[in-house]
Amino acid sequence: MSAALDSPLEECAEWLTDGGNDAGVDGLHTADVAGNEFIVTIFQGKYKVKDLSGSANFPENGVKLAMNTVQTLFDPDRKVALNEKIAPKIADVRSLIRDGYIPTVRVVLCNNGKRWTGQAEPQIREAERLYGGQLEFRHFNHDAVVRSLKEGERIDANVELKGKAIVEDMNFMRVLVGRVAAHEVKRLFDEHGDQLLQRNIRRFLGRNNRVNADIGNTLRQKEKSDRFYFLNNGITVVCERFDYNAFQTSDYQVRLK
Repeated sequence: MSAALDSPLEECAEWLTDGGNDAGVDGLHTADVAGNEFIVTIFQGKYKVKDLSGSANFPENGVKLAMNTVQTLFDPDRKVALNEKIAPKIADVRSLIRDGYIPTVRVVLCNNGKRWTGQAEPQIREAERLYGGQLEFRHFNHDAVVRSLKEGERIDANVELKGKAIVEDMNFMRVLVGRVAAHEVKRLFDEHGDQLLQRNIRRFLGRNNRVNADIGNTLRQKEKSDRFYFLNNGITVVCERFDYNAFQTSDYQVRLK
């Protein structure tokens, strides 16, 4: 949980729910309400003691248990016996639901091996489809922990801008506002992957939320794609410094460090 949520161990200790009558939930975090939505992250862990090769899959019965858990816990009218660690957390979640707020549920299945098998995959996709984008499953293992520790590694990247750009210095900082083609963003991700992103999933809305769906629709619809620049807030890149050729007037090549 500490690696996935980018939080100190002391804080994560408050989110532990493991024990009898925990509904198969080992940890639970509820994010602050944003608009009329809020994110709940559920953790379920499976640890192989006898097989430390990292080759064992997350068990299919664990996936099914997680599906049943979601269906039970997030229906405010369902009665379920819960231990004293998780009961107040679920009560808070259900209170928000009764007040009209919409939950997005992330189920993080953790183990010291591989993700679930192919037999469980269609069940997960069907569950995600059934709940209309409010449910998302993720796998988190020892490799993901290592990746989270490497996120602070330095990245040097070149970005090609199209057309005019605005550059302004303020309070010992410099800001550049310009346009970047979608294929240029794709190239950056092909080269650097998730290291470009802040991976704290408390701040990541997920691929299935309505905002991201609308952004994707704008890109895909021919009659809207040319207005994408005006309909979306764009991408913010934070860096220690950037360089460009100030003698140019447009189409800058910008180096980010």
